[in-house]
Amino acid sequence: MSDLDGARLQESVDALSDSGAAVMAHPADVRDSSQVDALRDAAVAAHGRVDLVCNNAGIGLVRRFARNADSDWSLLIDVNVMGVINGLRAFVPLLTEQGHGHLNATASLSGLVGDPEMTVYNATKFAVVGMMEALALELMRDHPGVTASVLCPGPVATDLVASSDKNLAGAGAEPIETSEFARAVAATLDQGLDPDEVARLAIDQISAGRFWLLPHPDLTFEIMEPRFEAMKRGELYVSPDWPPPR
Repeated sequence: MSDLDGARLQESVDALSDSGAAVMAHPADVRDSSQVDALRDAAVAAHGRVDLVCNNAGIGLVRRFARNADSDWSLLIDVNVMGVINGLRAFVPLLTEQGHGHLNATASLSGLVGDPEMTVYNATKFAVVGMMEALALELMRDHPGVTASVLCPGPVATDLVASSDKNLAGAGAEPIETSEFARAVAATLDQGLDPDEVARLAIDQISAGRFWLLPHPDLTFEIMEPRFEAMKRGELYVSPDWPPPR
């Protein structure tokens, strides 16, 4: 396991070790390709090979477009996009040389449909979806023993808002603004799926050979089906709940 926060990483590793799992902690910043390479090398040294790679690091942001500073764009692109790119650069050559393995990246339902006040986050998550779809097709053609998938969850009960605020502050950016919509997003996350359940669903769906890992299928298709119908008409998809709080 790897994470930027070494103390929290060790807490998770200790808890899993206490339950009988064989787990190794390796702190790394996904923005630094040399640290991701070192993570790969440590995994190979410990286990001899890598079977599954999960690019899961991410930062969220709810802020009106006009208030997004350069630091917002830089931080979210560095973590949410370049972090996945660094993971793929480190592990794709290893897995293709092995001739087997699976690469996953966490995007979001926000990588499939846009949301007001989430322009930067949407941009990064749409990038992850396109990246993984293109990579999966390339691997299917050139390295059929290696597969890829993209995880697109809806609300998950993580501390994404608090951890994102911490990283935004560290990058010199403003905290996430407390608009009514931002508060609604945070409340929705609090009521979301348990992260452990999302992980179990992801592993089950990867094992079943799925590319699209959708922990919230009903919600996903409730949004995507009318969105595609609107697309056929050349119209912007507008949620039945429109307008959202300001």
